[in-house]
Amino acid sequence: MKFQVDRERGNGLVLIDRDSMKELDDELLYAFDILLDRSGKTELIYDFPDEDWHTVWVRETEALRNFCNSGKMIVWLFDEKLKFETIDGVFQTDDALAASDKWLYAPTGDLLAVTASELIQCLCYPELEMEEVFTVSVPKGWYAISDSGIEEIKYCKGNPCTAVFENIQEA
Repeated sequence: MKFQVDRERGNGLVLIDRDSMKELDDELLYAFDILLDRSGKTELIYDFPDEDWHTVWVRETEALRNFCNSGKMIVWLFDEKLKFETIDGVFQTDDALAASDKWLYAPTGDLLAVTASELIQCLCYPELEMEEVFTVSVPKGWYAISDSGIEEIKYCKGNPCTAVFENIQEA
């Protein structure tokens, strides 16, 4: 499946099963905002006066990083030096994918790719219509995810060989 995504600083691409979205409460969404601000360049720094931003970032994003690294969501963080560009990408199956450090659990098999800012906004304001990057239906279960940046994302149904994954990375 081919897709396009607008890549801009302070944002990212999210891959999640729709069922897992219901677990993203206000605290996790606030942590998600902090996760997107890796260098402390937004107004969020004013919520933590006189604290080192790196320390704040690590502490305040821990629950969200645990959520992702348990297989419930994958986030590709866009480069903070980037201004704006549109990326053409592909999401495709790869039966030869043997091992990966990124795994996604799909309890319903209804996968959604969306920008991080769009996900946060639409979960905070449910009356808004979410602009999805793509959706795909897959059989329920675990999926190894491999990528060459967000331009080429591959997936394969399988069983994870570890309990903790690296589901947040720069793209």
